[in-house]
Amino acid sequence: MDKATAAYTEHVLSLFTEVLHENMTDKPLRDLNAGITPSLAQALQFVYQHDVCSVRDVAAGLSMTLPAASQLVDRLVRKEWVSKCDNTHDRRLSEIRLTDSGRTLAERIRVEKTERMAGILNRMPPESRTCLVRSLETFIAAGMNSPLDALSQCIHCGVDHKPECVVNEVYQTATGAQIDKF
Repeated sequence: MDKATAAYTEHVLSLFTEVLHENMTDKPLRDLNAGITPSLAQALQFVYQHDVCSVRDVAAGLSMTLPAASQLVDRLVRKEWVSKCDNTHDRRLSEIRLTDSGRTLAERIRVEKTERMAGILNRMPPESRTCLVRSLETFIAAGMNSPLDALSQCIHCGVDHKPECVVNEVYQTATGAQIDKF
């Protein structure tokens, strides 16, 4: 079998996605035993990365509808992982912030995911790790045909923003400017 075909590459990417999801989402959340779903964890991480944000920010950052983001934030509020209060400048807007327990949980999730990734990478030879990152960056860049693609595929990592991120580099090459942190 020719492993350089589109069909085999698609198969390997499906396996990669499954392994990644299991090791970086399902297992860490199960092991934390905190009663958090992947969608709640994703929203919690978004708020963690952006400190103070609105429901609209959550919706845009997670590429979901405003009603879906509102429901997600309400679930986080009920679990007491975030607080929601009126914006001091515009009462029509709410400010979403992590509570102490939400910050602790978000940090525990981040540590768990980082440790799992380190475990996987440590089982790989160093040259394979370098090759993996280089190949993923090349694949990501090849999948973006315009600055709009870069903006729509950006994960809006907030305080975790890295200027050397491949998405930022694609955008910067096309426009001469970096993607805003938010």
